[in-house]
Amino acid sequence: MIPASLSLFAYCIALVGAMRGRQRILMSAGAVAVLLHAVALVGDLFADGVLTIGVVDALSLVFWQAAVLSLLAWRQLPITALTCMVFPLAGLAAIGAAWPEGMQAGEGIRDNALKLHVGLSVFAAGLFTLAAMQSLLVALQNRALHGAHDPPALLRGLPPLQSMESALFGALWLAWGVLSAALLTGIVFVDDLFDQHLVHKTLLSVTSWAVFLMLLWGHWRYGWRGRTALRWTWAGYAVLLLAYFGSKFVLEELLGQRWG
Repeated sequence: MIPASLSLFAYCIALVGAMRGRQRILMSAGAVAVLLHAVALVGDLFADGVLTIGVVDALSLVFWQAAVLSLLAWRQLPITALTCMVFPLAGLAAIGAAWPEGMQAGEGIRDNALKLHVGLSVFAAGLFTLAAMQSLLVALQNRALHGAHDPPALLRGLPPLQSMESALFGALWLAWGVLSAALLTGIVFVDDLFDQHLVHKTLLSVTSWAVFLMLLWGHWRYGWRGRTALRWTWAGYAVLLLAYFGSKFVLEELLGQRWG
């Protein structure tokens, strides 16, 4: 609990720095926060070389990754606005994963090839989470441009809308590529992707992959942007959430099973 609690405190300091426009505080406190969060994650996920990921663990890992990516991409993305959304969720997820009552023993993953598959899957989820939050900023910015009132200060500091949309599609292309790699490693390394406890996750993951492929193809071929692109992004992300967390919740919380 100690590293997770300290990471939440550091995330809060970074959030204050972001809201006050203190870039140095944002970056330094954010770096400390993700480092402490990583320490907490190692304790939550690994024991004797076995990888065990529950629902809250997966959420913590995804938001940790989104926090790291938002810091690393500070030259390309609107870091202040993104961190105001990502950091509070990352801090709360860290506390949730480290909470003693939430820790459960269960079946873990020992095979390194399967660990690669799980790692790519979570990496894709983190990238899509960052893209989804970027899409929310694009939606708010688009609404503010067509509104009668002045936009909030947070939106006034954003890059032009065209640059925001370009950054969104860049993130979507990268996330879709990683998701493709995750599905490919699943086909190669997972014995039976359509086993009882994996069939829903597999079908939903493939559906999400197809939705994002259609979005990216539509953007490339027909120039989809604006509301059309945002709706496809949110639809694909919603299906991905069901694949990653909906199936885990049903299996672990309702059926009492725990899988990586």
